[in-house]
Amino acid sequence: MLFLAVFCGFLAEYQLEHKIERDRARQFLQSMLVDVRTNIQNLDSLLQQDRIIIANHDSLVNWLLSDSITIDRSSFARKMGAVWIRNFLVRKETYDQMKASGSLRYVGNIEFLKKMMDYERITNFAQYRNQDFEKKYYTELFIPALYKAYDLTCQLNLDTSNRSDSYKMQKIAMHRDVLSGNDAVAFRQNMGAALTLRLERLRRSLDAFRDARTACVEMEKLIMKKLGQTTKE
Repeated sequence: MLFLAVFCGFLAEYQLEHKIERDRARQFLQSMLVDVRTNIQNLDSLLQQDRIIIANHDSLVNWLLSDSITIDRSSFARKMGAVWIRNFLVRKETYDQMKASGSLRYVGNIEFLKKMMDYERITNFAQYRNQDFEKKYYTELFIPALYKAYDLTCQLNLDTSNRSDSYKMQKIAMHRDVLSGNDAVAFRQNMGAALTLRLERLRRSLDAFRDARTACVEMEKLIMKKLGQTTKE
């Protein structure tokens, strides 16, 4: 009888521990699902906005490739408008928490964990492409090149906050600035170089964003499937 009582107590403790681990795994998966879906939303926004920027910059490069002996710098600056970089910062608080606490073992088998690691690697690479590859060129070369190539009135186009200043907007609207001769040649060369390199950086980021979104969608499906399994248990 004593042995049976001890054995039953052991089984009860084992079942309780198993339930605790299952509940903890479900909480982690639900939290990670929020992270993954947030990343999908951010990537969708980045993909859409970067395509718009690429189309704009590509049309400006075509403008510079024309054989005109003059360059209307004021019209060029207005068409480019404000320039910015969209930041992609991976939301991965839950995954990092699971790694730090040694809780990855709760959420699935080795195949599921491999998929999680692939997801982390691909999304981290997309962040690297954006933050260390694209952003470095944008801040250190692209923006300085624009301010060097524009005159003061053209520079007002680069900041959207100027749109609320009626005086500055009037200056922009009335500005006439046509370059010719060596000035036009220099503007075409310097601005063309700045735009073509930024286009290359943007397109590489776009490739990484597409891969990251695919990884996020796959991870979302796997988590949903896993949550369905834990519900049935």
